[in-house]
Amino acid sequence: MQYDEADFVAYALKETNIRVVARNGKYFELENGFQIEVEKRDLYRLSHAGWVISPFDDIGKMCNFLKVNSNNH
Repeated sequence: MQYDEADFVAYALKETNIRVVARNGKYFELENGFQIEVEKRDLYRLSHAGWVISPFDDIGKMCNFLKVNSNNH
């Protein structure tokens, strides 16, 4: 069985109660205009309304960032 980083991201988002509006392979559309692109293992590009916010190399930190900032948009 091959490891899929995007499936891991989907699992992490689900476990932290972050709703995925749509998924297309390694691309995730979230509520409030956030998008995630899985670039490679342990590297994720977070964007909001088309603007890159930051690369993240820690899924937990990215989920925490989304939880805190989802309420502000």
